[in-house]
Amino acid sequence: MIDWSQMKTAEQIAEEERRARVPAEISRAQGRAILGSMKLIPQVEAYFASITDEEEAMWVDLAWNHTSTWRRYESPFLTRAAQALGLTDQQLDEMFIAAAQIVI
Repeated sequence: MIDWSQMKTAEQIAEEERRARVPAEISRAQGRAILGSMKLIPQVEAYFASITDEEEAMWVDLAWNHTSTWRRYESPFLTRAAQALGLTDQQLDEMFIAAAQIVI
């Protein structure tokens, strides 16, 4: 008997396969290294400087300067920052894949 409720669309399968290739997290150092190698640090810092909300600025400071890891899928900060930089999900995934290869 086939359980039709367990069936997935081609899009769902593709999304699962994409997520399986992308590291769930990278170190903050790896993240900053990949941003530096892509020459995105000035844009990141400009985005941070544009934040006027004190609470959001606090979260930015924590994520940029004080966390040990950056999580790809559970970080509202990372999602907002990527959007502000004009990065697509695919570009962010590729950055995480490349960053995971950096040994510091």
